[in-house]
Amino acid sequence: MLRSPRVLFFHGLESGIHGRKALYLAEHFPDSYTPNLKPYYLLPVSLWKAIKAIYNFKPDIIVGSSFGGFIAMLLLQARVWNRHTILLAPATGLLFKKRLWLPIDHKKNIVIVAGKNDTTVPLDVLTPLQQLSLDNVQFLVVEDDHRLNQSMIEQNQLRDLINNNYQSTVATNTINNYFHCVKLWLICMLSLTMSFIREPFTLYNTIQQLRKQKKAITETDERQI
Repeated sequence: MLRSPRVLFFHGLESGIHGRKALYLAEHFPDSYTPNLKPYYLLPVSLWKAIKAIYNFKPDIIVGSSFGGFIAMLLLQARVWNRHTILLAPATGLLFKKRLWLPIDHKKNIVIVAGKNDTTVPLDVLTPLQQLSLDNVQFLVVEDDHRLNQSMIEQNQLRDLINNNYQSTVATNTINNYFHCVKLWLICMLSLTMSFIREPFTLYNTIQQLRKQKKAITETDERQI
Protein backbone atom coordinates (compact mmCIF):
# COMPACT_ATOMS: atom_id res chain seq x y z
CA MET A 1 0.00 0.00 0.00
CA LEU A 2 1.34 3.40 -0.98
CA ARG A 3 1.96 5.76 1.90
CA SER A 4 0.61 9.28 1.77
CA PRO A 5 3.15 11.70 0.27
CA ARG A 6 4.82 14.22 2.53
CA VAL A 7 3.85 17.54 0.95
CA LEU A 8 5.68 20.75 1.84
CA PHE A 9 3.76 23.88 0.82
CA PHE A 10 5.25 27.35 0.37
CA HIS A 11 2.37 29.85 0.48
CA GLY A 12 2.00 33.09 -1.45
CA LEU A 13 2.43 36.71 -0.48
CA GLU A 14 -1.02 37.34 0.95
CA SER A 15 -1.67 33.79 2.12
CA GLY A 16 -0.31 31.88 5.09
CA ILE A 17 -0.48 28.69 7.12
CA HIS A 18 -4.28 28.98 7.31
CA GLY A 19 -4.76 29.89 3.65
CA ARG A 20 -7.10 27.99 1.38
CA LYS A 21 -4.42 25.91 -0.33
CA ALA A 22 -2.72 25.06 2.96
CA LEU A 23 -6.01 23.85 4.44
CA TYR A 24 -6.83 21.95 1.24
CA LEU A 25 -3.51 20.11 1.37
CA ALA A 26 -3.96 19.31 5.06
CA GLU A 27 -7.36 17.80 4.27
CA HIS A 28 -6.21 15.64 1.36
CA PHE A 29 -2.69 14.84 2.52
CA PRO A 30 -2.34 14.16 6.27
CA ASP A 31 1.45 14.36 5.98
CA SER A 32 1.58 17.94 4.76
CA TYR A 33 3.26 20.96 6.30
CA THR A 34 3.08 24.69 5.59
CA PRO A 35 5.80 26.81 7.23
CA ASN A 36 5.04 30.45 7.95
CA LEU A 37 7.31 32.26 5.48
CA LYS A 38 6.10 35.76 6.31
CA PRO A 39 7.18 38.50 6.18
CA TYR A 40 8.22 38.02 2.55
CA TYR A 41 9.88 41.43 2.42
CA LEU A 42 12.53 39.84 4.64
CA LEU A 43 13.47 37.41 1.88
CA PRO A 44 16.59 36.06 3.65
CA VAL A 45 14.42 35.03 6.62
CA SER A 46 11.88 33.36 4.33
CA LEU A 47 14.64 31.41 2.58
CA TRP A 48 16.05 30.29 5.91
CA LYS A 49 12.64 29.07 7.08
CA ALA A 50 12.14 27.19 3.80
CA ILE A 51 15.52 25.45 4.02
CA LYS A 52 14.92 24.48 7.64
CA ALA A 53 11.50 23.10 6.69
CA ILE A 54 13.09 20.83 4.09
CA TYR A 55 15.64 19.63 6.63
CA ASN A 56 13.16 18.98 9.43
CA PHE A 57 10.11 17.77 7.48
CA LYS A 58 11.87 15.67 4.81
CA PRO A 59 9.21 16.14 2.11
CA ASP A 60 8.57 13.97 -0.94
CA ILE A 61 7.27 16.88 -2.98
CA ILE A 62 7.20 20.67 -2.70
CA VAL A 63 4.30 22.85 -3.85
CA GLY A 64 5.00 26.57 -4.20
CA SER A 65 2.29 29.13 -4.93
CA SER A 66 3.02 32.58 -6.39
CA PHE A 67 5.79 34.06 -4.24
CA GLY A 68 6.15 30.66 -2.63
CA GLY A 69 6.85 29.38 -6.14
CA PHE A 70 9.62 31.95 -6.37
CA ILE A 71 11.11 30.56 -3.15
CA ALA A 72 10.85 26.99 -4.47
CA MET A 73 12.50 27.98 -7.73
CA LEU A 74 15.41 29.61 -5.92
CA LEU A 75 15.91 26.38 -3.98
CA LEU A 76 15.84 24.37 -7.22
CA GLN A 77 18.41 26.65 -8.83
CA ALA A 78 20.71 26.47 -5.81
CA ARG A 79 20.34 22.65 -5.72
CA VAL A 80 18.94 22.87 -2.21
CA TRP A 81 15.96 20.83 -3.46
CA ASN A 82 16.22 18.09 -6.11
CA ARG A 83 12.95 16.20 -5.97
CA HIS A 84 9.41 16.55 -7.32
CA THR A 85 8.09 20.11 -7.46
CA ILE A 86 4.82 21.82 -8.39
CA LEU A 87 4.97 25.56 -9.10
CA LEU A 88 1.60 27.34 -9.08
CA ALA A 89 1.84 30.67 -10.94
CA PRO A 90 5.41 31.20 -9.68
CA ALA A 91 6.28 34.89 -9.33
CA THR A 92 9.89 34.43 -10.45
CA GLY A 93 9.58 36.27 -13.76
CA LEU A 94 8.31 39.39 -12.03
CA LEU A 95 11.50 39.66 -10.02
CA PHE A 96 14.44 38.40 -12.04
CA LYS A 97 14.07 38.30 -15.82
CA LYS A 98 17.44 36.55 -16.11
CA ARG A 99 16.68 34.00 -13.41
CA LEU A 100 13.87 32.30 -15.30
CA TRP A 101 15.59 28.94 -15.67
CA LEU A 102 15.64 25.46 -14.18
CA PRO A 103 18.68 23.21 -13.60
CA ILE A 104 19.10 20.85 -16.55
CA ASP A 105 20.40 18.09 -14.27
CA HIS A 106 17.20 18.00 -12.22
CA LYS A 107 15.81 14.51 -12.85
CA LYS A 108 12.53 14.61 -10.92
CA ASN A 109 9.22 15.93 -12.22
CA ILE A 110 8.55 19.67 -12.24
CA VAL A 111 5.02 20.89 -13.00
CA ILE A 112 4.42 24.58 -13.73
CA VAL A 113 0.80 25.74 -13.65
CA ALA A 114 -0.24 29.04 -15.24
CA GLY A 115 -3.68 30.67 -15.35
CA LYS A 116 -4.96 32.12 -18.63
CA ASN A 117 -6.70 34.93 -16.73
CA ASP A 118 -3.81 35.68 -14.38
CA THR A 119 -3.10 39.42 -14.30
CA THR A 120 -0.58 39.20 -11.45
CA VAL A 121 1.80 36.75 -13.15
CA PRO A 122 0.68 36.97 -16.79
CA LEU A 123 1.04 33.94 -19.00
CA ASP A 124 3.68 35.58 -21.20
CA VAL A 125 5.92 36.07 -18.16
CA LEU A 126 6.16 32.30 -17.75
CA THR A 127 6.43 31.53 -21.47
CA PRO A 128 10.24 31.03 -21.33
CA LEU A 129 9.67 28.15 -18.92
CA GLN A 130 7.25 26.58 -21.39
CA GLN A 131 10.00 26.60 -24.00
CA LEU A 132 12.35 24.50 -21.90
CA SER A 133 13.27 21.28 -23.68
CA LEU A 134 13.39 19.20 -20.50
CA ASP A 135 11.51 15.91 -20.55
CA ASN A 136 10.66 16.12 -16.86
CA VAL A 137 9.12 19.63 -16.99
CA GLN A 138 5.37 19.89 -17.62
CA PHE A 139 3.79 23.27 -18.39
CA LEU A 140 0.06 23.31 -17.67
CA VAL A 141 -2.20 26.22 -18.68
CA VAL A 142 -5.64 26.31 -17.04
CA GLU A 143 -8.73 28.52 -17.29
CA ASP A 144 -8.21 30.37 -14.02
CA ASP A 145 -6.89 33.53 -12.38
CA HIS A 146 -3.76 34.01 -10.27
CA ARG A 147 -5.04 32.16 -7.25
CA LEU A 148 -5.84 29.02 -9.28
CA ASN A 149 -8.43 28.06 -6.67
CA GLN A 150 -11.10 27.02 -9.15
CA SER A 151 -8.88 24.64 -11.10
CA MET A 152 -6.52 23.42 -8.39
CA ILE A 153 -8.91 23.21 -5.42
CA GLU A 154 -12.52 23.15 -6.58
CA GLN A 155 -11.72 20.76 -9.43
CA ASN A 156 -9.14 18.87 -7.34
CA GLN A 157 -6.43 19.20 -9.96
CA LEU A 158 -3.83 19.93 -7.27
CA ARG A 159 -4.59 16.64 -5.54
CA ASP A 160 -4.28 14.80 -8.85
CA LEU A 161 -1.03 16.54 -9.77
CA ILE A 162 0.54 15.57 -6.47
CA ASN A 163 -0.58 11.95 -6.71
CA ASN A 164 0.54 11.67 -10.35
CA ASN A 165 3.99 13.11 -9.66
CA TYR A 166 4.68 11.31 -6.41
CA GLN A 167 6.66 8.11 -6.20
CA SER A 168 6.43 6.05 -3.04
CA THR A 169 9.99 5.80 -1.86
CA VAL A 170 11.74 6.16 1.43
CA ALA A 171 12.02 9.88 2.12
CA THR A 172 15.62 10.98 1.81
CA ASN A 173 17.02 14.20 3.16
CA THR A 174 19.08 16.33 0.81
CA ILE A 175 20.27 18.39 3.80
CA ASN A 176 22.60 16.57 6.15
CA ASN A 177 22.64 18.72 9.29
CA TYR A 178 22.10 22.19 10.71
CA PHE A 179 25.45 23.45 9.44
CA HIS A 180 24.53 22.22 5.98
CA CYS A 181 21.38 24.37 6.28
CA VAL A 182 23.55 27.41 6.95
CA LYS A 183 25.82 26.60 4.01
CA LEU A 184 22.90 26.24 1.60
CA TRP A 185 21.33 29.46 2.88
CA LEU A 186 24.59 31.31 2.23
CA ILE A 187 24.68 29.88 -1.30
CA CYS A 188 21.14 31.15 -1.90
CA MET A 189 22.02 34.58 -0.56
CA LEU A 190 25.12 34.77 -2.77
CA SER A 191 23.03 33.82 -5.78
CA LEU A 192 20.46 36.52 -4.94
CA THR A 193 23.19 39.11 -4.46
CA MET A 194 24.65 38.31 -7.89
CA SER A 195 21.18 38.67 -9.41
CA PHE A 196 20.74 42.10 -7.85
CA ILE A 197 24.15 43.11 -9.23
CA ARG A 198 23.27 41.90 -12.74
CA GLU A 199 19.90 43.61 -12.60
CA PRO A 200 20.48 46.77 -10.52
CA PHE A 201 16.87 47.93 -10.60
CA THR A 202 15.50 44.58 -9.49
CA LEU A 203 15.12 45.58 -5.83
CA TYR A 204 13.07 48.65 -6.72
CA ASN A 205 10.99 46.72 -9.24
CA THR A 206 10.45 43.94 -6.72
CA ILE A 207 9.01 46.35 -4.17
CA GLN A 208 6.73 47.87 -6.80
CA GLN A 209 5.53 44.46 -7.98
CA LEU A 210 4.83 43.32 -4.43
CA ARG A 211 2.73 46.43 -3.87
CA LYS A 212 0.82 45.76 -7.10
CA GLN A 213 0.23 42.14 -6.10
CA LYS A 214 -1.07 43.15 -2.68
CA LYS A 215 -3.35 45.81 -4.19
CA ALA A 216 -4.72 43.41 -6.82
CA ILE A 217 -5.46 40.72 -4.25
CA THR A 218 -7.11 43.25 -1.91
CA GLU A 219 -9.33 44.55 -4.71
CA THR A 220 -10.32 40.99 -5.62
CA ASP A 221 -11.29 40.28 -2.01
CA GLU A 222 -13.38 43.45 -1.86
CA ARG A 223 -15.29 42.48 -5.02
CA GLN A 224 -16.08 39.07 -3.55
CA ILE A 225 -17.56 40.47 -0.32
